[in-house]
Amino acid sequence: MNISERIAALRQKMKECALDAYIIPSSDPHQNEYLPEPYKTREFMSGFTGSAGTLLVTAEKAGLWTDGRYFLQAENQLKGSGITLFKMDEPGVPTLNAFLKSELKAAPKVGMDGKVVSLQNYEAMQKELEGIELVTDKDLVGDIWKERPEPALSAAFILGNEYTGKSAAEKIAEVRKALGEKGADATLIGACEDVCYLFNIRGNDIPCNPVLISYALIDKTRALLFINEKQITAQVRSFLQKEGVTIAPYEAVFSEAAKLTGTVYLDGARTNVYLRSKIKARIVQGLNISSALKASKNETELRNFDIAMEKDGAAMVKILKWIEDNASANAAGTANIPHISEFDVSKKLLEFRAEGKDFIEASFETISAYGANAAIVHYAPAEHGSALLEPKGFLLLDSGGHYINGTTDITRTIPLGPLSAEEKQSYTLVLQSHIRLALAQFKAGTTGLSLDTIARQPLWERGMDYNHGTGHGVGYLLPVHEGPQSISKRPINEAIKLGMVTSNEPGYYAAGKYGIRIENLVVTVPAGKTDSGDFYRFKTITLCPIDTRPIVPGILSQREIDRLNAYHKEVRTRLSPYLDEAHRLFLEEKTKPYSEK
Repeated sequence: MNISERIAALRQKMKECALDAYIIPSSDPHQNEYLPEPYKTREFMSGFTGSAGTLLVTAEKAGLWTDGRYFLQAENQLKGSGITLFKMDEPGVPTLNAFLKSELKAAPKVGMDGKVVSLQNYEAMQKELEGIELVTDKDLVGDIWKERPEPALSAAFILGNEYTGKSAAEKIAEVRKALGEKGADATLIGACEDVCYLFNIRGNDIPCNPVLISYALIDKTRALLFINEKQITAQVRSFLQKEGVTIAPYEAVFSEAAKLTGTVYLDGARTNVYLRSKIKARIVQGLNISSALKASKNETELRNFDIAMEKDGAAMVKILKWIEDNASANAAGTANIPHISEFDVSKKLLEFRAEGKDFIEASFETISAYGANAAIVHYAPAEHGSALLEPKGFLLLDSGGHYINGTTDITRTIPLGPLSAEEKQSYTLVLQSHIRLALAQFKAGTTGLSLDTIARQPLWERGMDYNHGTGHGVGYLLPVHEGPQSISKRPINEAIKLGMVTSNEPGYYAAGKYGIRIENLVVTVPAGKTDSGDFYRFKTITLCPIDTRPIVPGILSQREIDRLNAYHKEVRTRLSPYLDEAHRLFLEEKTKPYSEK
């Protein structure tokens, strides 16, 4: 079936169930950002492959809501489908709930699969859609998707204390202490990365996400791991038993939830409606205790992050030289430049990363985007038919890796030859935005919204902006996007705390022309204490040259230039031992001091 036929089949199912509308979110029972194959239902029904978006189908209309990262991609992928794109947060664009209220007539019924809808979203819909009946027991896509993939079941592996800095037993004790402080008797955890963090285990149930599809229940005496027992080796079983963890079948979480008494603490953003419906006890909602614990990395984790950054930085130096040797104007003779594609770059980078000790896998699908493709914020090149690199313009390369020592995420925008004056100025302003945030000093308790304005200011002053966040948290051998912190326009009431690892990634995108982004990871460290209180700053931990060739003189301040040169000195010092002579010479050239004098 094509997309139009699938939408028609869904409408027939809706009619049979007396539903006026049906909602298909981008989610699974654990609210993972990156989905296991069986739960890519929105992609199956719409053809849109972005990681965020919601499909709404009524008897007459179909719409897809997604954010600014995916506007261009969604426009391309929805062509001919009959599905209208609704650009979230743009002027005049209704929210999904507002659209529902305007479209549906008296006593309407809206269906969804409650196993993939978060409690938080469901309660918000209940409040906003008063008078509309929400039906949560209808998996209509499952009835249509006849060849739905089976879930992947990977073997769990142990992450030792030399990497975690804390035993599982210590972490469980911290959760129990926090439960006592909150006046709760138990907590159910649906976030797979939180379960893996708590119990010091990892897996590969979702590509690029080293997690296991699982739940956890912690109360005053028990720590239960709900998982398919085929995934637990004898070694892992013995390890967990010693840490005080009991293994139970995955589906047993629902019967155990029904037995709970007293007060149960839940994260409504990471608990699905179906699981919530099984709990008869009193509910208190808030951020998962484990999410707050894992966001601030301990000294052991941060030492390991530094090692991961050195390995990853070496791989990045190799790919930068490989690109320059093979696809830039520096190659010997324009006519002899090999036809290197965007996909060739992503494939070669994975090879270079795999040369690093203890590399596990990519932390997300590499964004290797040349020219106009880079204006599509989350563009991923196809193996066949991706753009060929030419000796002009920019290549945007956004990638990362999972190592036993931690997780990386880095973006570099690489000049391949002559650039327009506009491209150079945009690049310089993005670099200035990046350095401004890297230099920021801020008071304890500051949220990402305040820091976001610091990064955007150089662009705003010239009437420029970008439609994505400036920074996200990063897990330790866990998903590359980790909360609760965020540096963005969204008013998230979570302070940037000591030990948090966060990205610094401003950008600028000219549709149909080019895209620019520069990204490093930073960790929050103390900056000192004054009469006004405690102050923090960012320490950059990513190690890789930032190209200085496109910089337009006169834009960067001397302080910003000094910061760039100090960063490059550290990059050169720490990466040189990982490289052969040819790559060391290349690194020296790319990190030589920049001066406008």
